[in-house]
Amino acid sequence: MDTAATDRIIEAARAENRTALSEIESKQLLEACGIATAMPRRAASATQAGVIAKQIGFPVALKVLSPDVTHKTEVGGVELGLNSQTQVEAAFKRIKANLAAKAPSARFEGAAVQAMAKPGVEMLAGINYDPAFGAMLVAGLGGVLVEVLKDVVMRPAPIDARTGREMIDELKGAAILRGVRGAPPADVEAFVDLLVKLSQLAAAHPDIREMDLNPVIVYPRGLIAADARVALNGPSEANAPARNGDRAVARRRNLEQAIAPRTIVVIGDKKAGGYIWLRAQSNFKGKLYSVQIDPNEIPNIENMGITNYLNLSEVPGPIDLAITAVPRQVAPIILKNCLDTGVRGVQFFTSGFSETGEELGIKLEKQLKAMAEESEIALVGPNCMGLYNPAVGVCNFPGQPTGEAGDVCFISQSGTHMVNMAFQGPMRGIRINKGASIGNAIVLNPADYLDMMAEDPGTRVVGMYVEGIRDGRRFLEVLKRTTARIPVVIWKGGVTEAGARATFSHTASLATPSAVWKAVVKAGGAVEVRSWDALLDAMAMFSRSLPIKGRRVGLVAMTGGQSVFITDTFAAAGMEVPALSQASYDEFKTFFNTIGGSYRNPLDAAGTIMGPQEGNLVRILNILDRDPMLDLIVLEIGTGTAAARWANHENDLISMLDKLAEFNQRTSKPFSLIMHHAHIEDMVAKARKMAVERGMLVFESFERAAQTLSLGAEYWSMRQAH
Repeated sequence: MDTAATDRIIEAARAENRTALSEIESKQLLEACGIATAMPRRAASATQAGVIAKQIGFPVALKVLSPDVTHKTEVGGVELGLNSQTQVEAAFKRIKANLAAKAPSARFEGAAVQAMAKPGVEMLAGINYDPAFGAMLVAGLGGVLVEVLKDVVMRPAPIDARTGREMIDELKGAAILRGVRGAPPADVEAFVDLLVKLSQLAAAHPDIREMDLNPVIVYPRGLIAADARVALNGPSEANAPARNGDRAVARRRNLEQAIAPRTIVVIGDKKAGGYIWLRAQSNFKGKLYSVQIDPNEIPNIENMGITNYLNLSEVPGPIDLAITAVPRQVAPIILKNCLDTGVRGVQFFTSGFSETGEELGIKLEKQLKAMAEESEIALVGPNCMGLYNPAVGVCNFPGQPTGEAGDVCFISQSGTHMVNMAFQGPMRGIRINKGASIGNAIVLNPADYLDMMAEDPGTRVVGMYVEGIRDGRRFLEVLKRTTARIPVVIWKGGVTEAGARATFSHTASLATPSAVWKAVVKAGGAVEVRSWDALLDAMAMFSRSLPIKGRRVGLVAMTGGQSVFITDTFAAAGMEVPALSQASYDEFKTFFNTIGGSYRNPLDAAGTIMGPQEGNLVRILNILDRDPMLDLIVLEIGTGTAAARWANHENDLISMLDKLAEFNQRTSKPFSLIMHHAHIEDMVAKARKMAVERGMLVFESFERAAQTLSLGAEYWSMRQAH
């Protein structure tokens, strides 16, 4: 990249207070990056346009030059395939007249004259600036179809060539580049090189808000950018969030101490709220105190066996965590008291801040943020349920499980989701290590919690529910570092096409919140889910299952209809249901009941394993475990007939689950169960609970199993590729 040239072009526009480059300037910017363009020449009159066209050689194209026009075609500003000076001069006059009629206030600065490009594969490439994540690289099918098909992919810039190839592979129309119906393949590597150079330009110039190259015409050898538009950010828009390095390090240490405290002080808990915060810490292993000045509340607190103080400064010893439940107007006073007494961490259950949209709430939140950022305190929230650490008895709701530390961490901007995870997670085999409901996250953001929890050696997987990311680039950096070691499962709330804004270019109109978020998750190596159940299933899988190193699944169903259903479901989710090895078939022949059954994968196995033949179940699983054609094994169990038998013969259920648990411990392949509700829901739910308690991964439906295991295969494939 000729950085001196790119700087000069952008600075010239800045000097004239312009936020849009002309087509000629835009293409000069590309040429300075080593990207070939169909460079036009400027004509100020119809006569000059005709002379330039003759010099260039026919056919030519004319395009309006106006700093006030974004989409030239919408004002009749484009004329193509002009084959003579007479046609060019007439086209120039039409363009000028069209602009005056359709955009009377737009300035007319002439027309760009350029040679018509030879036909090839039309692609789109560009840059879009996202407020949270910065420059996003966009690639897709180009021409007029882009707005209809929207076949595009995105990645945060900069990228390398490998990522550029991945982007092309993700396009639904990627086959067009590789040649279809006898057409020669296009130069994919040339387009990849263009994407890399654009991403480098975006990284070097964060003041580029949008860039739209459409079409980029890709030939069997090389390419040319036929059209280009560039818009610039205002100076303040390009500034990344500032972080105070020393304070951030100290704040991180304080967060670590706050989530594993020795002393907790609850401030402002009341009878009206059921003393929720004091009761929540009933199993806390450290020292617990209260600060409450209301004389009507103090006797009740002391009757709970908790010492109350009238002022935070009276509490003995250092305070690791203060839990506050005070009115929002009092929150800044409490924070100042915490700062004055050296409290390491404070969580504000208090709500009524920016989430209300009210002027007072916004003002109070800014006040809290400013005070906290000038200190080293770890401020959690506000508007949150706060921290959860079952190993030391720190809870954010009464009755949450405590005891041994688990191996799953959870970060949530929803307090309800955090509370539900603590109660529902163990039902799925999810054992919580640490959790955090972070609410408005005004100082410590999701990246801070992710970084801390991922570095805990006891963490096998991190789950997240997020609604907004402020410091997007740091979040992406932490996400990449984490997913290189352990899985991260993310459920994003508030992803909607309604978030799209008025845009300068095609690339920006395609950069909806959902598209940007999808690109960030992909670039960060995380696993995205779109529902609460999917989140729980994925977290259970990553914490309980062996790594899924392939998509070839061995399926064991109980009936013929179910075997067809399960196969279709797994295939639709991108899993493979292959034929087994001949050795497996030979062994199955010796004992498998094929009257009303089959062992062709999927296995229709009820007639072979029910009743006195139950010992055959483990025999079947052992054969599948040895089969080199399979990467994982899924067993459906607990259909109506089985559940009915368990209801009267629970010992049979216990015996079977013990055998399955033993197989699960020694198998070399990921193994999971599917246990439908069936028509005896209570019995199946009991059986499912017993299976989970034995350390097995259990799904409630074919669909949830297939989708979750497919996500696992995708994640482990990504890990292997990188």
